[in-house]
Amino acid sequence: MGIHGLTSFIYDNPELLKNYELHDTRVVIDGNNLYHYLYYSSHVNHQYGGDYDHFANQVRQFFGVLQECGIESYVIFDGAYETNDRKLRTVLARAKERIHLAAFISQGMKAKVLPILTHETLVNVLTELNVRHATTSFEADNEIAALASEWECPVISNDSDFYIFNLTGGFIPLDCLNIHRHVKKDNSGKPEYKYVEAQIYHTDNFVKCFTGISKDNLPLFATLLGNDFIDSRVFDPFLASVKLPMEQLNSCKRHIQIRRVLLCLEDTGTIQKVLQRLSRHITKDKWEAIEQLIYNSVSGYCKTYTNLASHFGDSSLITHSNSSLVTYGGKALPNWFPMAFHKGQLPTLIANAIVSHRVILPTQVESMKQPSAYTCSAPLRHIIYGILLLHDQCDKSYEGTELNKDTCIEEWNREVKGQKRLLVKPVFSLTDSKPLPHLDSIPELPIEERRELLLCMLDCDKSKLTDLPDELTLVCAAIIYWVKHAQPQVYYRHLVAVLVSIIKLLIIDTADVSSSHNVNQDAQTCDGKNSSGDHEFIMISVLGKECPSKHVVGARSRLHKFTATPTHNAAHQFDASIVHGFSQFQACLREIMYLNKLLLVPYTCPGPAYIFNGTFAYQLCRELRTRKQPDLFILELLGRSSVFATFYNKFHAVVLENTPSEFFLQENSARSWKKEKKERSAKASNPVCDSARIKDESHSTSRSKKAKSTIKIACEVNNKFSGLTIEDDTDSDLSDMEMY
Repeated sequence: MGIHGLTSFIYDNPELLKNYELHDTRVVIDGNNLYHYLYYSSHVNHQYGGDYDHFANQVRQFFGVLQECGIESYVIFDGAYETNDRKLRTVLARAKERIHLAAFISQGMKAKVLPILTHETLVNVLTELNVRHATTSFEADNEIAALASEWECPVISNDSDFYIFNLTGGFIPLDCLNIHRHVKKDNSGKPEYKYVEAQIYHTDNFVKCFTGISKDNLPLFATLLGNDFIDSRVFDPFLASVKLPMEQLNSCKRHIQIRRVLLCLEDTGTIQKVLQRLSRHITKDKWEAIEQLIYNSVSGYCKTYTNLASHFGDSSLITHSNSSLVTYGGKALPNWFPMAFHKGQLPTLIANAIVSHRVILPTQVESMKQPSAYTCSAPLRHIIYGILLLHDQCDKSYEGTELNKDTCIEEWNREVKGQKRLLVKPVFSLTDSKPLPHLDSIPELPIEERRELLLCMLDCDKSKLTDLPDELTLVCAAIIYWVKHAQPQVYYRHLVAVLVSIIKLLIIDTADVSSSHNVNQDAQTCDGKNSSGDHEFIMISVLGKECPSKHVVGARSRLHKFTATPTHNAAHQFDASIVHGFSQFQACLREIMYLNKLLLVPYTCPGPAYIFNGTFAYQLCRELRTRKQPDLFILELLGRSSVFATFYNKFHAVVLENTPSEFFLQENSARSWKKEKKERSAKASNPVCDSARIKDESHSTSRSKKAKSTIKIACEVNNKFSGLTIEDDTDSDLSDMEMY
């Protein structure tokens, strides 16, 4: 949710925000808002697929400061899509806008697209730091407000809807939170407490500043401004009739609208009187639907109860009876499922699939000329859908069943630069005719059986992975699956870059060389700032022998240059083909992690922060293109005689044993690539050639604009509320969907 323009309006009236020392209290944090804020405000690179290790460090720093100041954090995440589809058009419009932004980046322009494993990374770090978190059944705003009111503590978010909720403990915008520790001292100079500087908002401040409006009218105020449920343009004719004093017209158009709404509520008062005036400006055929939208929107800000507190106490209290999650067919879920979901142990993709039979895949930065990066991981999602739909239809046969939303999953994916809606038929048995497990039976399966089942789903032979520790089995299986199923195929250098990224992030970067010459001992004495207990165990399992600190320092020094952000220009253009290969890897890794969670984690697996750094992988992959002997170059980087090189050889051998050379694209020679690079540089320095190149790019862009989605979204992408019109044809016939 969100109210366009309200945040800037609040900041333009500084008396609404009061200085505040935050310390020794609970806070309820909007999790989805937090990971967007931390990723972008920390300027973590996102153009190359996600620098998850850097993001994880920002999360650790954020919560480290809060913990130092005695602040007890409770992070709440959004759950599944609303089943009434009232936000569907908004969600689809944002997904379509994400495609456009990803296309800009793939063409070397600037835009922001959040990497797809950011949420997973945040949850992993919260678990590592023992920060309590939960996932609501659906949208979290109301639940966050109700929990904070119950505990009388502040809410932390950047969502402007929290200016409307009557929060006893107040609302602290993330932009107004200075994440640095300060020490309060008494008159004698003795420290009293540590605190974080902030600015806090209360609805009391708002009604004092704008006399004539009551707290009870704030939900109506938000509704008339437009939010995720109702388009503000519906009210334009009505608000145009509200005359403002001349001195209040020296603002931006949006702020003038806000002033008009305030004046209207001051003059009119109750919701009934406002609706009476409003009805005169809206045609009769539309009024009934609009009136219902207004009441629904207003009631959304008035929820006063939540059972979220039970998620932070006795987990046995979380059952299907106090969870609003049910299947698409209305069937109750087994107790373990809502318990795991609300504790953040199951992803929202799984909840969306079973609750609404709808999944919207977030587009990554990738080559728009190629099929979606999620194409290669589609078989994995079909298996996930099969396990979920078996529960809803366990007493029915699918043989000869008509393909419709009752029996399939509606999946939205990218096609060229548009959206495509597909009906995806689930898979109910594996290639060897082995049936998939039912949700009810998963907790009863022995761990070895669940491990065997997972590797069977990945078409991976466990006997060929025995040279690796169990903690890396799933990562290795994900790499093998990616190479085998990539569409288009990836280059060998893609594989090498991923392997080195894992070794760098999992071992080299996290080794503490300050107090010991033995990396195994370093892992055991690590202070916990950069690794969890699970990670320490993995590191010990991987190394298996002593490694002098000088080897760690040397490897870090040689690899460091690949962490620098690339500079792109006409001679060194953004290479979307490199990023596309890594986007396919992330799609496979994500779906395999989800399958592992759905099977109740038969394999432990390092988080994304220990697996992938997009900037590093991109730079290394680009460098390897110029090397005649890439394997020799990698061994030089890691240190020929080091344990890192030994492990690289082992890891590399296991993957290649499962992925013969025909799975890789044929690489051009380094000499040919250098010649091509010189030609590009010559063109860049030649204005005639450059003009021709721009003209050709312009022609290519104009052709791409003609590409159409299979289903046209009837809204303006630039206006996130415009999709929510009264004439809703969302539930149109699905016969125009492509099916597979």
